[in-house]
Amino acid sequence: MNFYFKFAYIALCFALAIGTYKFSVNKKDWGWLVAGLFFTVIADYFLVLKNNHLYGVAVFGFAHVCYINRAVETRKAWFLFPTVFVFVVPALYFDSIIMLSGIYAFLFLANIFINILFFKNKKTCLPKINKTLILAGLVLFALCDVNVFLFNAPKYLGAPSWLTLALPLIWIFYLPSQILLAVSAFRYKVIQ
Repeated sequence: MNFYFKFAYIALCFALAIGTYKFSVNKKDWGWLVAGLFFTVIADYFLVLKNNHLYGVAVFGFAHVCYINRAVETRKAWFLFPTVFVFVVPALYFDSIIMLSGIYAFLFLANIFINILFFKNKKTCLPKINKTLILAGLVLFALCDVNVFLFNAPKYLGAPSWLTLALPLIWIFYLPSQILLAVSAFRYKVIQ
C-alpha cells in the first residue's frame, strides 16, 4: 500500500472525527478524541512520509496523553502534557529512539489500563457502545504496535531478521484501529 494513501487514510479518520462534533455524545470527550487524532496525523506525517521515527514516536506519546484524558473525564490529567514533555525533550536531544519507545510503551500501557477501568465504570459520560469502540480501537492499536516492535527489533536489538515479516500486520491492525477511534465519540441509537 502506498505511503501517501496510508497517510491520507489517517488524515481522513481525523476529518471524520471532526465531522462528528454535532452528533457527539459529549463535547469534552469529542475534543480529546480530535486532539488525539490530530497528534496521530502529525506522528504519521513523521513516521510514514518523512521516515523519522524519533519525532513520530515522540508525537504519538501526546496522542496517548489525549486518550488518557478522555478516559479520566472530570479528573483533569493536563499535568501529563508537561510531564511527558520533560521526558521527551532529553530523548530527542540524545537522539534516543529506545528511550522514546520506553516512554511511549509506558503511556500506551497506562492508556489501555485506564481505558479498561473506564470501560468497566458504569458512571461515565459515554454509553457502553462508545467505550467498546474506544477499547477495541486501542486493542487493535496495541496489536499494531507489537508488530511495529517486531518489525524494528532486528534493526535496533539484533533480533532475527524474519521478524521483518510483521510489516503487513502493522497496517492490518492500525487502519481499523483509527476508524474505530474516529467514530467513538458519535451518538449511536441503540435498539433495546
